[in-house]
Amino acid sequence: MAPKKETVLKLTSMRYRAPGVTEEEFHDFASRKHAPLAAVIQARHGALKAAQYHTPSSARQLMKDKFPFVVRPGFTIDDHDIQISFWVRSTDTMLAILTDPDFQALVTGEDELKLADQDRGTLVTGWEEVYVEDGKVVNVEDGECMYGTYAERSACLRAGGAQGPNELPF
Repeated sequence: MAPKKETVLKLTSMRYRAPGVTEEEFHDFASRKHAPLAAVIQARHGALKAAQYHTPSSARQLMKDKFPFVVRPGFTIDDHDIQISFWVRSTDTMLAILTDPDFQALVTGEDELKLADQDRGTLVTGWEEVYVEDGKVVNVEDGECMYGTYAERSACLRAGGAQGPNELPF
């Protein structure tokens, strides 16, 4: 049997564009301005991966028009404009990125304040398990999941001793 897969933390921020900002303006800001600057900071602290997932209104409409059967009773189609995610090996690395002075300057900068809604958003932290990649089943051997148990996987949430401040200036 192959060894268990490494567990890494994933932090995802689901953000909205500011009122009056077009989807195109927000996309261009996020992709062409924010991402290149954030990537340097994230890499400097050892992030394994950083990605943006753009969710324009046309994608939400696609779900309503083409796949209405997926939206079961009680389900909603989330209306955020972007998901920004990064993957790290420890809470210490996550903290180092989030409290880095350059990162703080980026997320409190003039463009960020003007283009991104500062009054709403959603944060999610956890780990990701991948079972199909490049069209192939992965991380499954002899019909069994190759990831560790819940206890083994959730240990990453307690890894590292650093604790951040209760509040930051944004």
